[in-house]
Amino acid sequence: MKRCLLVDDSMVSRLMLAEIVQSLEPGAEIIQATNGADALQRTNQCDHIDVAIIDYNMPGMDGLELAEQLASLGKIGKMALLTANIQNTLKSRATDQGLVFLNKPINQEAISQFCKDSL
Repeated sequence: MKRCLLVDDSMVSRLMLAEIVQSLEPGAEIIQATNGADALQRTNQCDHIDVAIIDYNMPGMDGLELAEQLASLGKIGKMALLTANIQNTLKSRATDQGLVFLNKPINQEAISQFCKDSL
C-alpha cells in the first residue's frame, strides 16, 4: 500500500490534499500532521513514506526545516513544499534541498504531476 504524509496547520488544506491523493491513488494510506513536531512523531512510527507534501508556513518549525529533518531520516521517497509565498529565494532553497515546489492554492493537476510514479 502506498503511504502519503500531509503536513499543514490548516485542516481544510489537509482535507483537500487528502481528497486529491485518494482520488489519484484509492486505498493509499494518508498520514496527516498539523505541524513539524507532529509530522516527525508520526514519521517515526512508519518504516517508509512514498510522498510527503509539506506546507511552508506553520507554527514552530517551517516546512523547509521539517523537510531537512525528514530527509535525514531516510524514510521519505519524494517531498514537495506547498506555499503561497512565491519568492525566488524560497523556491531556490526548496529546490536546493531536493524538494518540488508547489504553489497554493492547491490544485489536482499540480498534485497529480508531483505524485506521478510515486503513488
